[in-house]
Amino acid sequence: MNNEKRKEAKRRADRLRAEFKEKQKPLEWFEALYQEAEGDAELIPWGGLVSNENQEEKNPWAHGQARLPLLEWLERPEHTEWMRAVEKKHLALDVGCGLGHNAVALQKAGYEVTAFDISETAVKWAEKKAGDLPIEWTTQNLLNLPKAWSEKFDLVSETFTIQALYGVERETAIKALTELVAPNGKLLIICRGRPDDKIPEHPPLPLSPTELDKIEQFGFISTYRQEFYDNKTPANLHFAAEFTKV
Repeated sequence: MNNEKRKEAKRRADRLRAEFKEKQKPLEWFEALYQEAEGDAELIPWGGLVSNENQEEKNPWAHGQARLPLLEWLERPEHTEWMRAVEKKHLALDVGCGLGHNAVALQKAGYEVTAFDISETAVKWAEKKAGDLPIEWTTQNLLNLPKAWSEKFDLVSETFTIQALYGVERETAIKALTELVAPNGKLLIICRGRPDDKIPEHPPLPLSPTELDKIEQFGFISTYRQEFYDNKTPANLHFAAEFTKV
């Protein structure tokens, strides 16, 4: 992503987040951001473009592609064994799909994927980019999801969504995610991380180990957690945390 475009994308996001927070509509800024971008992925802070086929090798953390921790999780032998243990189509839900890169990765890994975002513009954009891939794209609000989705999905994959929420909305969203997972299914959270005693002055608000541990209170056990650091200076801590519903 062009450095000037990256700065502009962040300024737009910060401005819209503040505007809609003041209006007491803390989630609606996402749609405004995608609309303002007018089809330019580089004006989405987590969007961007992969310029050529070798970009992933040069910068696996680049925007415009599936997130590295997700790709590495999908390649784990334990994940492959879990997929093979039951000979059926595994249903996956991609939460806050954005431009759809993670949803496409899940579909290519063998899942039957439903992908949603609160932004209708983002969903239409992602669907167009994905072409003919058999992914169900839908516009939904994480805080008010269809009742038919209760315990429906073998995998619920959330990447960089919870960290954008605060307070009651954040707590409600985490609980909502746990309610989507089928018995013996998995909840995968990929997020910016932070120590328990370090609270950033500016958004996003990374998740702490203690915050992740609380997910076990909803009938889950922690079955995998990995720390990652991106290639920025200074490097940012990330977590990939897998929980299995018992």
